[in-house]
Amino acid sequence: TEIVFDQGLGDIFVIRVAGNSLGTSTLASWQYAVHHLKEKVLVVLGHEMCGAVKAAMPSMESLEQEPHELELVLKDIKTGLDERSLRQVSDGRARDREAVTANVRRQVQRLTQDSGIM
Repeated sequence: TEIVFDQGLGDIFVIRVAGNSLGTSTLASWQYAVHHLKEKVLVVLGHEMCGAVKAAMPSMESLEQEPHELELVLKDIKTGLDERSLRQVSDGRARDREAVTANVRRQVQRLTQDSGIM
């Protein structure tokens, strides 16, 4: 992230989590950045070939085979994906890109609805 924004380590507050998922610790980190560091710009930065989003695409039953905490994160990501629309995209790479975009949009929507951030 620092490289993308041409910043040095420590120049920006960065939260890195699998699939940009908004668990308790991640949401608390965003709130900390806003309330204590007075950050005014928040960026949810997805990337192509996101392994966490790709890992969330199998069936819910498949996800239940994952370790419990990972299962929860993957299921949370999966609930934000429009699987019917994604199935209509025949190119695998394009489908992955659409899934990442949908996931970023969902996480941004969740952040904007959080009274501790907005």
